[in-house]
Formats: sequence, C-alpha cells, structure tokens
Amino acid sequence: MMHQPTRVAARLLAVPLLVLAACAPAPGPGAAAPLVGEAAAPDDVRDLLARFADFPVDRTPRPIVLFHGTVKESGYTSDDAKIAMSQGRLELRTTLPGSPATVRVALPDGTVELPAISARQAYDRLVAVGDPAGAPGASPPPLQVTKVALGEAEFGTDRGPMTLPAWLFTAPESLQPLAVAALADDAFWPVEPTGELLTATGLAADGMTLTVRLPAPDVPCPGQPVTEYAAEAVESATAVAVRLRIVATSPAATPGGGVDCARDAMMRFAQYPVRLARPLGNRLLLSASGGF
Repeated sequence: MMHQPTRVAARLLAVPLLVLAACAPAPGPGAAAPLVGEAAAPDDVRDLLARFADFPVDRTPRPIVLFHGTVKESGYTSDDAKIAMSQGRLELRTTLPGSPATVRVALPDGTVELPAISARQAYDRLVAVGDPAGAPGASPPPLQVTKVALGEAEFGTDRGPMTLPAWLFTAPESLQPLAVAALADDAFWPVEPTGELLTATGLAADGMTLTVRLPAPDVPCPGQPVTEYAAEAVESATAVAVRLRIVATSPAATPGGGVDCARDAMMRFAQYPVRLARPLGNRLLLSASGGF
C-alpha cells in the first residue's frame, strides 16, 4: 500500500528522467545479486542496493515511482492560505462528483486502464497532507475548496515528468488547482523520497550510457589544488547506484598558498557521464556516497 503523502509545502517538478535526487553530499572515492562492480564497492553502497532489492523490475506495467507523493501543490496567494493547507485546515464548499472505477493512463510501457480512487478518497488524502499541530499559534481561516473535477496533472517521477489522471481541487487562494493523483495505491511503488533516488538528465539510445547531475568539486582558493570527480556505477538486478570518486588532483592553479578566501554556501552541480554494464531498463537509479 502507498504511504501517506509526504508533508512538504512546496514541491518541485522533476526534470527528464528525474530519479528522486535531492542535494547529494560531496562524494568519496572509493543486496540484490548479482552486483556489477561489487569488488570495489564499499559496504554502504551494497547496503543501499540491498534496500531496493524488492523493486519489481519485471512487473507490467512498471510501478510509478513518485518523487513527492500523490499530492501536488503550486503555491498560494497568501500566507494564511499556505498555513491553512500546512495544517490540513480545508473547507469543502462544493459537492464531490461521482467517481469512475478505472482511469486511462499513458505509461512508458504502454497505455492501460488502472483502478481509480474516489473524489472523497482524494479529498481525504489532500487534508492528510497537513499537520494540525503545525504552525503553533496560527489559526488562519480554512482554505476553501470551491470546485472538484477529474482531470490531469503533471507529477515528477523517476522516469521524468508524467501526466497522470488527477482529482483537481480548485481553491481561490491556490495559484493552481490542488492535484491528487487519481490512481489507486497499487499503481505506485511505496518509496519514501529519502534523497537516494537520483537525477539522470540523459539516457542514450542503447540504454547503457547515462548523464547524471551530481555535486561538483569545490572551487579552490588561491594556492589550493584542483580536484576532478568522475561518476561510476555499481549495479544489481533491481537498481543502479552511482557514486563519485576523485580521478585527479592537479597542482595549485594559482600561487598564494595560505591566503584565506571567502566561500558561499551554494551547492554546485555538474553533469557526469556514466557507462552501465547492461541497459538501465526498469531498474531504479540511486545516488551513493561513501568514504575515501
């Protein structure tokens, strides 16, 4: 069964082939069997792959892996509206429509009819996003829902943005209708967005060459050496874990060792090519980090 939607006030859309990637930590160089690259893989990478060993890569249709749960918000016109939603303080000012038993959805492995949830179930899921104990001391008026209709919305998935049937809840103080995916829980794979699921911004026609977005080396201060990273994959039957390792450290780019320099707190990213031993297929793509 699907977990309750994550309580996140603002959700970002995925980029093409986005695979649950938050800001991964800076890398270190360095289960489901068989593992490709097992000999060089540290224990934490093996443990990561083992946690996803039950992903049903052979299931048709492939389960949908959502980045941020089945509820999508798009921002609000006032702080009160945002707080009301975060507290689950909603007021239904319209009649819920009838609900079909199934909905038609286009998935990467074909268009299928899948069981649907009712408008009532979707509304309950919407309310459940909030936490009544959130924003202590705040008591805004309820966010009023004035219209409910079955439509479509784009959700971030591990295979890129995907348009899914969705119950759309119109609220005057929401910038766009609040969307709840209309598919029953069995259509989804119940993974929590914990940050291990990674972003692949490109996939070659052979399915074996990826481009991934991962942290870039720090910009060196004057007199410090320049470090280069490369990405490599450790593979199981159900997932691919990509990690960064140091491939080169050049001499100081400029003179001036020992000089202090200011650094900002911005995480910088770079694009890295990754070559797999076999096509990615239905497997999950994961971000792994380990110690040197």
